[in-house]
Amino acid sequence: MRFLNFYSLLLTLMIFPLSVHAGQGLDGLDSFLKNMKTLQGQFVQTQFNADRRETQRASGTLELSRPGKFRWVYTQPYHQELVADGESLWIYDQDLEQVTQKPLLQATAQAPIMLLLEKKSLDKDYLLTELGNDQGLDWVGLKPRKDEADVREVKLAFEKKMLSRMQLTDAFGQITLIEFKDMKLNPALADNGFVFVPPAGVDVVRAAQ
Repeated sequence: MRFLNFYSLLLTLMIFPLSVHAGQGLDGLDSFLKNMKTLQGQFVQTQFNADRRETQRASGTLELSRPGKFRWVYTQPYHQELVADGESLWIYDQDLEQVTQKPLLQATAQAPIMLLLEKKSLDKDYLLTELGNDQGLDWVGLKPRKDEADVREVKLAFEKKMLSRMQLTDAFGQITLIEFKDMKLNPALADNGFVFVPPAGVDVVRAAQ
């Protein structure tokens, strides 16, 4: 799947309280995590290779609801949906006319979403670093404590304690940057918005339990 690596980046933020000495960035992260129940907005996602050359750009919309529900929709340059309903992760690729359904815990066994589901402390699995202010954004760095992790580093940026950017560096030095726009904290989101019904005529592949 073209953008499936997104959720390991995105769901890093859906974790419970910090227990480190906070600065502006860590204060923003702590406040955001404590207050966020639902989230809605738009995004632009850009991917770079290890030489920092842009390789792909996409955009779309997002909705999140704690615990364990999200709808992440790519609208450009093609249509792809990732929907978690609390039990399953659904991945719909419009071009391929295919839907893949996986048990949510199985699909994200190695992803930071497990920190949400098990309510682990963030700094138990990550080393947190205050990175200071850059162009009006307060940045925080997160490095996995386990060397074998696929993610080398995550950086989160906040503007007035609202999530503004996320940056993931993988084990190969490739970077994924997500810039958020028109973000709304705790909007009213209907539960049926996280129910995925496969479109008529598409192939549905269901992963073994």
